[in-house]
Amino acid sequence: MKTIDLRSDTVTKPTPEMRRAMAEAEVGDDVYGEDPTVNLLEERAAEAAGKQAALFVPTGTMGNTIAVKLLTEHGQEVICDSRAHMLDYEMSMVAWFSGCVLRTIQTADGILSWDEVKRLIKPVNPYSAPTGLVEIENTHNMWGGHFYPLETIYEICEGAHDRGVKVHMDGARIFNAAEATGLPVREICAPADTVMFCLSKALGAPAGSILAGPANLIAKGRLYRKRLGGVRSACSPPPASSPSKIPPRSWPPTTPTRNSWLKAWRSFPESGSTRKKSPPTSPSSTSPPPAKRPRPSACY
Repeated sequence: MKTIDLRSDTVTKPTPEMRRAMAEAEVGDDVYGEDPTVNLLEERAAEAAGKQAALFVPTGTMGNTIAVKLLTEHGQEVICDSRAHMLDYEMSMVAWFSGCVLRTIQTADGILSWDEVKRLIKPVNPYSAPTGLVEIENTHNMWGGHFYPLETIYEICEGAHDRGVKVHMDGARIFNAAEATGLPVREICAPADTVMFCLSKALGAPAGSILAGPANLIAKGRLYRKRLGGVRSACSPPPASSPSKIPPRSWPPTTPTRNSWLKAWRSFPESGSTRKKSPPTSPSSTSPPPAKRPRPSACY
């Protein structure tokens, strides 16, 4: 009996046509900006999002992380829904990488309203963290895919901008919102300063995400992507595999088993470990030196 896996839209696998496109795609050095397939993907993504430029990143979490860093300063607050993916499923990267804290709003369906947001916006003051960013998740993962009405998006963005506050849209599944509303993606995210969307969700690609926004911010975002380990010199099968309008970059052909990096990390001796050390060997010993245990990748 055939099993249909409904745990997530991220468990899809590349089709034979996708694999063939990956194998035949033209590749280059993405660090130097010389991968023609990645460049084409970013151009098409920027056009679809209606933004000046776009940046390919391996994960949606990295896209959101870079966006928050670009739009905030250390010590600011980021307003979001109380069940936002950014809050519960991104390993506190808002604090770890951007030095900001999240100010959450409990909603009935994951959809923020401007009346709720404006009550929490704080200016610079000598007592509390000022508001630097509002984040809206469209569609909302933990609320079953609820999507924002277009007028609500515009109301939040215009109100925030009037107060000098930026807006980032976590649009991991924004193409689902486009399908539900009948509106193009570029219109849905037009008033937001930046938007992130996943190629592996709604678009059916094996992996990858896009961060889109103003050209100057995306240029700076490339540096943050490098700091997070999200770019490779020699790109493996690149973004030619998507059956949709936005061609995604593929995942490496050999992927670690789930949580294998965590097992490897836990088995690696920490400094000051109480584990017994092997006795020193004689210089005349003919046995080969033990192989060094590789550290797990920091960007899984």
